[in-house]
Amino acid sequence: MFNGLWTIEFISTMNRFGAGILVLNNGRLLGGDNGYYYLGNYEVKDNNVQGNVDIIRFNKNIISVFGDVDQFSLTFAGQIKPDSIEAVASFGNTPDLKIRIICKKKVDL
Repeated sequence: MFNGLWTIEFISTMNRFGAGILVLNNGRLLGGDNGYYYLGNYEVKDNNVQGNVDIIRFNKNIISVFGDVDQFSLTFAGQIKPDSIEAVASFGNTPDLKIRIICKKKVDL
């Protein structure tokens, strides 16, 4: 039910927007957008999900929702709803920098 292809939309506390895709499969998270790829892990318990993700730039012309950085890590936690996930992610050691995340399931694996 949880494993699949998901779209992701996010907005940072810096008021920057972004979108991409994720593949969630048995605790592994893979994905990306037009400038960065995502590698991470997650755990699901009841209707909650939490995890971490490394975000690495591959396109130097694209700026992330956190500014002009080549690589960063996020920790996230949120709620699972039927065919969607709503979560909040924190940026490294800077708790004031957060993003709100909305994921929508597109295809089961």
